[in-house]
Amino acid sequence: MRSSKIFILAGVAFLIFGSAALCAYLLFVKPYSSFHLFRSKQAAVKAVPAPDQGETAFNSALTLQNSGKSEEAITAWKAWLQAYPGSKKTSEGLSNLGKANLDLLRSPSVAGGKESYLVVKGDSLDRIANKKKSNAELIQQVNSLPNINLQIGQELFIPQLQMTIVLDRAKKLLTLQNGDQFFKSYSLLSTPPATAKETTTLIVDKVAITTNKRVAFGDKKYPASERIIILRSCGNIVTAPAEAASAAPATADGTNAAAATPAAMPPGFVISTSDMSEIFPLVNKAASVTVK
Repeated sequence: MRSSKIFILAGVAFLIFGSAALCAYLLFVKPYSSFHLFRSKQAAVKAVPAPDQGETAFNSALTLQNSGKSEEAITAWKAWLQAYPGSKKTSEGLSNLGKANLDLLRSPSVAGGKESYLVVKGDSLDRIANKKKSNAELIQQVNSLPNINLQIGQELFIPQLQMTIVLDRAKKLLTLQNGDQFFKSYSLLSTPPATAKETTTLIVDKVAITTNKRVAFGDKKYPASERIIILRSCGNIVTAPAEAASAAPATADGTNAAAATPAAMPPGFVISTSDMSEIFPLVNKAASVTVK
């Protein structure tokens, strides 16, 4: 009888305290756990970066470029840059557009703003360049000529460019524009002190120098010469010494950023030797230069 009462009392106590524990769990513990589980899931969702909406178009343009279809790639890159101006890959897209523009210009065809020309008696690269308002070195590069010798009747493709330069101190960029279109940009390793917010000047001369002597295009010393683009004001565009250029850290697109040792840099707007080799034939005397 006594054991039965104890069993009944234990059962009643279990019901009372068990119900109380269940109520406490339902009222306090479960909502708290559910809230934190929800917050954890929400945080996990936020941690996943949103996909770049232009990724598909970007990859399509890159595929065209890697396939050697420069003209189609240029159209694709321009469309991509216009459609996705806020993309994290904008600088990479501009870099790829610049490469595609240069590849098309150097292609052996009339594509990319070039015209066909047949060599006549008395022609030279300099004479043709003056006649067509082009550049002798650029004509040689575009036509993959091993030297400056020409043959009567030889077909050449002559670039017709209207290059201007924008020098941006804040962004440390030299940008080439062909007419009103972006052509290609290059990193400035160093810039002179700013004298005005923005000004416009001109290229007054382009010189190639070896051991302090001017070297003409076609001279055997020309390929190894130092190139300087002389501006009417604001300084000149010059090449960095090899040791200073190598000290500059590389940027994401493979070019060099501001030099780690600015004291080693010459005065003026300084670019790498490889960039100068590209830019020098692309611009002519009297070309407009905007300095920001």
